[in-house]
Amino acid sequence: MDTSKRPALVPTLPRTLYLETTNRCDSACQTCIRTFHTLEPPKDLTLAEVQQIVEQFPVLERVVLHGIGEPLLNKQIFEIVAYLKTRGATVLFNSDAISLTQKRAAQLIDSGLDEYRVSMDAATRATYAKLRGVDQFERVIRNVGALVTLQQQRGSNKPRISLWFTTLKANLDELPAFIRLAVRLGVPEVNAQRLVFNGYGLAVQEQSLHRHLEEREHHLIREAEALAQQSGIVFKASGATTPLQSLSGTAPDQRPWAGCQRPWTLSYVTANGNVLPCCIAPWTTTSYRQLVLGNAFTTGFQHIWNGARYQQFRQDFESDVAPDPCRGCGWLWSF
Repeated sequence: MDTSKRPALVPTLPRTLYLETTNRCDSACQTCIRTFHTLEPPKDLTLAEVQQIVEQFPVLERVVLHGIGEPLLNKQIFEIVAYLKTRGATVLFNSDAISLTQKRAAQLIDSGLDEYRVSMDAATRATYAKLRGVDQFERVIRNVGALVTLQQQRGSNKPRISLWFTTLKANLDELPAFIRLAVRLGVPEVNAQRLVFNGYGLAVQEQSLHRHLEEREHHLIREAEALAQQSGIVFKASGATTPLQSLSGTAPDQRPWAGCQRPWTLSYVTANGNVLPCCIAPWTTTSYRQLVLGNAFTTGFQHIWNGARYQQFRQDFESDVAPDPCRGCGWLWSF
């Protein structure tokens, strides 16, 4: 027996928690499983439900408030953020910024949110509409620009704003222009995500750049890196590495999922209370029902965290055959 395998039983609750504050969305992204499948009934997490879950954790260092849905559609999102900040946690979420009105921009700052990640995936209106499924590029540009301006007027450095770009063959030509867009908007950081493909829409293996970079694509990434360096933009990628490193591939050929720590360090709760091993899992699983490890509305989290399903998932994870949602995953996926 390999004694280096990690234990199925974890005595302490995780210090990182993903809470899907809503599964409703105002985009129809062609890389998102939600566009093609309804995994759960429409639902927003309430502040009371968040408190019910969070108060079971002795320590929470990091809480991420996104999942399959747009967090700004939850009417209590700012109250939820403010509550989590009283727990001393770093709080962040991804957003499409479509509904980021001037009032919400002010609430975003006032709530104490640490990081606001704007998912855009494009530097032009046409490519944005193709990938995001809605014609809202100019509106998002205005909204993000207004948020940056409001921060400057207030002298506030929170939330830290970043622009997110899911790299596909369909949009990589726009990566240098995306850096220039961040500079124009006054956004200090750009993150290049690897595509998680599942066979739907544009989330197909043919669009993936991971381990399939050609010289022209190398050149585009290097050009974007140079532009970012010249402009003082932080340009990074999945796993706190560089975009070129992330897309070139660093995972071993055997058991590439094994570098992941998530089954031992974090948990993901959907808007309906279902507990999943991570936020990537809904995109890649072939059996959503089997993916669910418990329900945080009906069962204490300690019982879920060390329950039979979670222990079995960890045991399967440490075997030579990955659990279903991890079968296509490699080390250094996006946090």
